[in-house]
Amino acid sequence: MEKYINQLIEDLREAHPRKPSPRKIELPEEMKGLEDIVDLEMSMEEQQHTMEGIFGVPQILFPPVEKLTDKQTERLVQEILDLWHIFHYEADLPKNLPARYAYPVLVKCWKKTYPLFRGSNGT
Repeated sequence: MEKYINQLIEDLREAHPRKPSPRKIELPEEMKGLEDIVDLEMSMEEQQHTMEGIFGVPQILFPPVEKLTDKQTERLVQEILDLWHIFHYEADLPKNLPARYAYPVLVKCWKKTYPLFRGSNGT
């Protein structure tokens, strides 16, 4: 199973460069600093995508939590959170939630739809 987990982690890391190109938002000087808010509003108006589609990693690749050791679960949770952060997504999980509980919640999100955040002006 360890070899499989390592391959899955590699797949998650290979998704990092798939981050969409940032938008070039030109705002008046008095609105500088609001680029991310404008990007968020624009993203909410666009078509939404599943995380499978956004990252190019199918949900089916994630093994059931029952088949994972605690260390494997912790590694996968961290890799998922790192990937989400690169794409401007953040998980709203309780602080110190054990990875064994966080992992199934995160994997379940893979089939839900979300806006595609591009960031603005290089953010």
